[in-house]
Amino acid sequence: MNYLLRSATLLAILGTSSAAPAWDEAEAPAAVSPVSPPLSNDTDGRTVYTVPILKQLWETQAVLNVTRDKVAHIANDENAIFVQSTAGVVTALNAESGRQFWSAQVGRSDEVAMKATSDGQLVAVVAGPTIHAFDKFSGQKLFSYRLPTTASGPPLITRREFTVGNRVNVIRNIFVPIADTSLVAYNIEDLEYIGRHGTLKPRSVRALDWRFAGGELIREAPVAGQERLAFATEAGNIHVVDMFGATKGKSRFQFLMNSKTTAPLTVITRDDNEYLLAACDNNRIFCIALKSNGDMNWTMPMSRPVAQPMCVVGNDVYALTDEGQLMNLNLMTGQHKQVVDGVRAVIAHTEGAVGQLPAYGAMVELETKGFTAFEPIRITNGSTGQTVNSIVVNLKKSRGEIAFALNDQNEPRIRIEGSSAELTGYRSMKLSDDQKELTIEFADFNPGEQFSFFADFQHLEVPEWQISDSHLTGSVVKALVSPIRASVVASKQTEGRVEPFPPRTIVGEIAEVTETWEVSGVKSLAAVSENAIYLVNLNDELLAVNRKTGKEPRVFPVRDYSIHVVNNLTDRVYLSTESGRVACFTESRIELGAMMLPAAGCVSWLLYPKSELAAEFAAYHQNPNGRPLTVDVPKTDPAKPAPAEEVSP
Repeated sequence: MNYLLRSATLLAILGTSSAAPAWDEAEAPAAVSPVSPPLSNDTDGRTVYTVPILKQLWETQAVLNVTRDKVAHIANDENAIFVQSTAGVVTALNAESGRQFWSAQVGRSDEVAMKATSDGQLVAVVAGPTIHAFDKFSGQKLFSYRLPTTASGPPLITRREFTVGNRVNVIRNIFVPIADTSLVAYNIEDLEYIGRHGTLKPRSVRALDWRFAGGELIREAPVAGQERLAFATEAGNIHVVDMFGATKGKSRFQFLMNSKTTAPLTVITRDDNEYLLAACDNNRIFCIALKSNGDMNWTMPMSRPVAQPMCVVGNDVYALTDEGQLMNLNLMTGQHKQVVDGVRAVIAHTEGAVGQLPAYGAMVELETKGFTAFEPIRITNGSTGQTVNSIVVNLKKSRGEIAFALNDQNEPRIRIEGSSAELTGYRSMKLSDDQKELTIEFADFNPGEQFSFFADFQHLEVPEWQISDSHLTGSVVKALVSPIRASVVASKQTEGRVEPFPPRTIVGEIAEVTETWEVSGVKSLAAVSENAIYLVNLNDELLAVNRKTGKEPRVFPVRDYSIHVVNNLTDRVYLSTESGRVACFTESRIELGAMMLPAAGCVSWLLYPKSELAAEFAAYHQNPNGRPLTVDVPKTDPAKPAPAEEVSP
């Protein structure tokens, strides 16, 4: 609550000035963003804003000997967290509550184990040459099966459902890369039968379902779609094989790469399509159609090799290079995401004598970012030897069909920021009868100076406080400029002749400014929510950046947690210490109200906290239908007061 009050106090101060963090998926990046749709359509000066904060949901201790052991691996799915110690102890935790499901010693003490893998029913850990499988929720040992040799990479569990008549059949397989440069596949039902009865199923000659001999060592876990499985060898070659049917274990296609893969493969299913993403040492990302015969959807060059597993949420592919650059690519096209960074009008013109270099370069820049109620409009004179006499902003061609607002004295509601008026020699401003054209007069608006002001706008449908920079797009800006006298004198020709350049009007148009979505200084990606990207920077601090823009970072103090789980399944943030203290963080929101405060004929806004909001369950990215069902239980009526005791006479 103290954090809430501190944040609210700061935002209340910022609400009456110029800037506050922007976090919602609103129409444009802004100082403060409204929830869409708003919770109330009242026009009494109130609206709703939200500011996300990271809140600890739970913290628990995994089972390990803290005097000698430390965490070796942490794996997660939508339901559970699996903490593996260097001594071979596995602890299963509830992903939502942190409650311990079970713990068990897997394999011999201190035996090297691969990272756990799980599905909806079981979790499997390969320790040494043996697969150990447990019921995911109870910890009951289902089977142990010895492989032909030690594993060279983590295993993969797949589940396939198909209908036969009125019955739904399920096939579950486990795939393990082993040290003899092959990949082996087992049917989990067969291994469970061996675990229960100590023998093969009747009429079975071996437990092995199939084996693919690639001739090259496999270090990373394979990935799978519905019908096909893909893996990359240590040499960098990518193989795609069938998992089921008469051709199971047979190669469908392969890519013989010129460079090694630098990150584990990723398979993403969208509608009926399956996309295989691979990052290679030649600084390229490849997107392959897994269901095809090796068709390449797209390939995209990067500035540096991708160093960590790619995280895909929706159609956003988040790729982290080895120099800490987090990029956002489109899953369908591979193009880098472009974000709108406010609007800008650059009005420029150069002029000079015939046969000589331009003597006078006039450039006036107008820009603003965000909601105009909170962000000022800045006009900068970037000219050489030119003074600005006046600025005209014409809204007749604006995309948003907006107009300047008037105060009670029928004057434009304009608030000049700071000392802009004194620095630029501001004289006056006037507004046309249709409130579409604002003219600002200056005395000595010289090169290098900036004039900043807040302008209140009005729209027939959009509330004043929700008019953003994008509504200004298409507006025409005119600047009346003239040479400074000292520059005219300095431009005398050898014959003593002066080239006069009279005052002139230059024209420009307000347009959106776009730039590539990029975040620098990233060590690892932690989680993705609807509005924010949570990541660890090079100083081991947990940051949250706006998912839409990649900007407005917020720092959360979590230095004690040195192990960071890359969670691309849900929006929860999981962190751990080396001693096995695991914590889960969730995104909650401060709901703020906005109150209109008249001030000197203008309008300011005061933001105040109303409540704190938090999602009841995690958002599932890759399996949206798998989130827990909630039952709407009506609140019980308050208990009736107890009858008054009778006092006997």
